[in-house]
This record gives sequence, structure tokens and C-alpha cells, in this order.
Amino acid sequence: MKREQTYITDGEKINCQKVADAFEGQFDSEDLIILNAGRYGFVKLQYFKFPFGFDTVDSFYDSKSLFDELWQEWLHTQLIRLSAGTPMADMDYADILKCLPEEKRKELLDRQLYFAEKTGVKDILEKTAPDLWSEEYMKTIKTWSKDWAHFDWAQIHENLCGVEKKRQEGKAIDTSEIGITLDELKEYFEWLYDTHPDIYSKNILYMALVQAGMPRDEAAQWSDRPAELEKALNELSENI
Repeated sequence: MKREQTYITDGEKINCQKVADAFEGQFDSEDLIILNAGRYGFVKLQYFKFPFGFDTVDSFYDSKSLFDELWQEWLHTQLIRLSAGTPMADMDYADILKCLPEEKRKELLDRQLYFAEKTGVKDILEKTAPDLWSEEYMKTIKTWSKDWAHFDWAQIHENLCGVEKKRQEGKAIDTSEIGITLDELKEYFEWLYDTHPDIYSKNILYMALVQAGMPRDEAAQWSDRPAELEKALNELSENI
């Protein structure tokens, strides 16, 4: 009688179960489950559609691969929730992570070590991507002094109106009343360039048009249509 082939060792089967147990309850609200498939290893079933079943079926034969997969799933789920309803929603995961306040970012990344310790598997503890929470890794991520994705620009506008009113009345003006420094404003545009290059370009074009003497309402309209503006300028230069 032909012996049945086994695709996972007994030791890895035990360790994979420890990984699955470490993440138990973390994906209850997601279309994702982990099953022990016996000699076939462990499988991740994802994106269920009735009556057809699961769209994605991934197999795992060692605990480290399973751990890395579930960690990434957990982290991505958290980033999606944190970015929902914000300008970050259209970013990729790496950019969302960069935009988060440093404290929140570290809190998320530290959870990788938490899950690794929870498995109790020595190999996972020794090899769990140290670059994700190490000081060296944190230095590679650009940090910001403010949470620009949720910054209250309406308050800044209100402050500016108050400062302008004082100026017109001939009163002394304290620029700190505006609520944002020049360095912070420069940082905002740096953040905007990194995270929303299209919006950054639109803002730069708008300011350039206003400085050139174009009325603000017209500048706002043309900054939304850069291709048309370029075409109009080219036609104008040809007729000069």
C-alpha cells in the first residue's frame, strides 16, 4: 500500500497551531479563517462569497511563514480602519504608516513582537522581522510634528481672519495667534508632496497663479485644470 505523502512536519504542525492560537479572535470581523488541514499543512481561507465559497486559499507548511502572513493581515486591517474617512484612505499601507503619529506607529509595530511572544515559538521570536520595530527602522520613516491628515485648517483660517482684522484696525499683531509657524507650514507642504503629490501640484499652481495677479476664483478653477491651462498658454505664446 502506497504511503500517503505528508507536506508538514509534526513539529511545524504544532507550531503552526500555536501561531493560529496567538491570532485567535483578531479576524472575527474579517472574511478570514485559519484551518488545520492535517498532512496538507495549514490553510488560510479568505473572502467568502456564498454559494461559491472562498475566493482565496493559501497553504502554509511552516510556522514562520504563517506568522508573517497573519501579522501582515493584522497590520493592514488596523491601517485600513485608521485611515477610513481620511485622505489617507487612498494611500498604500506604507504611506499610511508614515502619516500616523510616531506614538501610534510604534504602538502598532510593537504588536508584532507581542504576537511573536504569544506564540511561544523560539524560531519566530528570533527571526520576527526586527527591522519593523528596531530603532534603525523607525529612523527610515519620516516623522511629522503634527497629524497633518487630520489638521484643523478651519481653525487656522479663523485665526487668520482675526489677525487680519487687527491689522486693519492698526493693532499690534502677534503671528503666534495664527496657530501655525512658517516651519510647520513648510513641513505640511513636504508631507503633502510625499503623500498627495497631485494635491501638492494643484496648490503650488494655485499660489503661482495668484502671485502672477490672477483673481483667486479664476486661479482655483485653472489649478483644477492644469492640462487646459498649459494648452491655453501654449496657444497664447504661439500667437505672440
